[in-house]
Amino acid sequence: MKLFIPILALLVGLIGGWFIARPAASNREDTSQATQASGNVESSAVASRKSETNVPVAEDLTAAEQTVADATGVTPEWLTSLVDMEPLEQLSVLLERMRDSSSEDFGTLMTALQKYQGSLRWTAQQILATKWAATDSRGMLAYLETQPEDQQQNLRNLFYSVWAKEDPTAAYASVLQLANPRTQLSAMQSVIRTVANTNPQGAIEMATEMSAMGHRADWLMGNIYESWANTEPEAARESALNLPDGPEKVKALSGALQNWIQEDSIAALGWLDSLPMDGTIYNSRKQVFRNLLNRDFDAAKEFIASKTDPIERREVVENMSLGNLGWQKDFDEILEVYDWVGEVTKGQSYDAKVGDVVRSLVQADPARVEAFVLNLPAGNARMNALRNYARQLAERDPVAAINFAQSMGDVDEKDRVLQGMSWRLTRDGSDGIRSLVASSEDPEIQRKLASGIVSDWSKYDQKGALLWADSLSDENARGRALQSVYKNWMQADPNAALAYLETSVDEHKQQNFLRDGFHEWSRQDPAEAVTWLDQLPESVDENEGADLYGSVARNYVQHDPMAASEWISTLDKGPKRDSSVETLVRSISKTDPEAGFIWASTVSDETKRKNTLNESLREWIKVDLNAAYDAVAEADIEAAEKKPLLDMIENAKQK
Repeated sequence: MKLFIPILALLVGLIGGWFIARPAASNREDTSQATQASGNVESSAVASRKSETNVPVAEDLTAAEQTVADATGVTPEWLTSLVDMEPLEQLSVLLERMRDSSSEDFGTLMTALQKYQGSLRWTAQQILATKWAATDSRGMLAYLETQPEDQQQNLRNLFYSVWAKEDPTAAYASVLQLANPRTQLSAMQSVIRTVANTNPQGAIEMATEMSAMGHRADWLMGNIYESWANTEPEAARESALNLPDGPEKVKALSGALQNWIQEDSIAALGWLDSLPMDGTIYNSRKQVFRNLLNRDFDAAKEFIASKTDPIERREVVENMSLGNLGWQKDFDEILEVYDWVGEVTKGQSYDAKVGDVVRSLVQADPARVEAFVLNLPAGNARMNALRNYARQLAERDPVAAINFAQSMGDVDEKDRVLQGMSWRLTRDGSDGIRSLVASSEDPEIQRKLASGIVSDWSKYDQKGALLWADSLSDENARGRALQSVYKNWMQADPNAALAYLETSVDEHKQQNFLRDGFHEWSRQDPAEAVTWLDQLPESVDENEGADLYGSVARNYVQHDPMAASEWISTLDKGPKRDSSVETLVRSISKTDPEAGFIWASTVSDETKRKNTLNESLREWIKVDLNAAYDAVAEADIEAAEKKPLLDMIENAKQK
């Protein structure tokens, strides 16, 4: 069955024409004869296959569904009998059996096929849908609208593709009536791609309208122009050049050049280079480099060799992908690419491309890469190579990756290696990785990886993550990991988390746990987080509490300034309220300086009040100097505090 999908993709376009060319029969007698003509493939061997435990079965059919299945011969048992056939034979038999089914039974038969649990269900539905759309498009559309959304999606695009072949105007008009934007976009793309095969200008008009409706059309434009260029390459290129500047023109021009690029890449690039340079042409060149030069490395080298401008040469190289050469070249050939990169690039471009080359070397021969990387000279190229090698190694062999990190003698290089493997290892979620990190005698392994390991783990297993983090031998790593667990634990069970803090964490470290916990909590659910601020342990002093309030207020104000203001207004005077007000004033002074000034005047601490008043007033005098003056003059603050504020206003008047 490995060849089934590509073979089906090749033949599905022929199915519609096959059905259209051979009209369906109109009575049961003809259908019965066609059923017999297609061959009664039931046999003792088939019966034996149906008795096997892995044979696909169908859910119970309704009486109507069973009647239609029996009449057409498309029964679950018959479909099961096709399982062991070759793909082409399956298609031939399915086509013959369904060709003469009656249109009045399409809906019932389609529903019956939905209940079939074998791999041939999809194929049978595709064939039936193709015939239905070609002979009774309105009827199939009405049927689709009665089905569950997930089942609609499986058939809707095929339906619109077939309908667009017969009546593109009607198909497109129907798509415009779809209410769901996602469904509409998918169906619209199916219609436009079909229309593009015979009427590219019409497809472009549809795609332009699609873009005006708020849907992205740049990739679709690329497809349309690539299809057009198959038959009229010069007309397609000229049309693409006449499009308005923007992403759609970039994709269209790139699509129009694809065939030429494959036939004569240097000539195609030369034509592109001959055009007057603007932003669209510049971006089109970059798109062409990605789509073309990555497929023909020798052509890329030839083109780059023709460039004398170092900036232009660098632009070309930077848009080449060298990370997947392992699928095309062996290890020694990729080493030649590495030598070539050193000839055509310098500086940061060279450093980045060496990292790409290492990814390809791992694909070609993982066993030889380590020696290559360790023999590179010091510098960013070596660092990039180490990081990429570590990432690839972690995917293949986590144990070897950790051993490699431990072998690094240079602290900076070890750090870069751990950066490379960190994401892969910390997202692994396996007991093996956790055990490796916990048992490592290298403190840097635990410090760089432990916190990331428990970050996701503690979202679903706080107890397990907490015990593991507490078992770490390195004190620094243990503290970071425990804090990482605490951030999730505090949101899930604040009572238990606060109790743990008071009984199991040293007083001088509690502030760090609370800071991280409340910061993360207030990012996710600030309204809930603020309700727990009055539950802080007694060990938290006034200044530490003020810092926590300020941190929570910052996230709350960013999420919902009005709700945050209401909460702050309920706080008692003191450092906690002052810290929260300072945060609010910094946030709102640029957009509402009057409100910022009013809030600033309520700060209890004299120094903080002075600073917040100055901050809000500086913003206010930018937009309404007279209103700012009136507000200061009428403010309920001491005259000594008003004077520097009034002086600020006078200075602003004189400028």
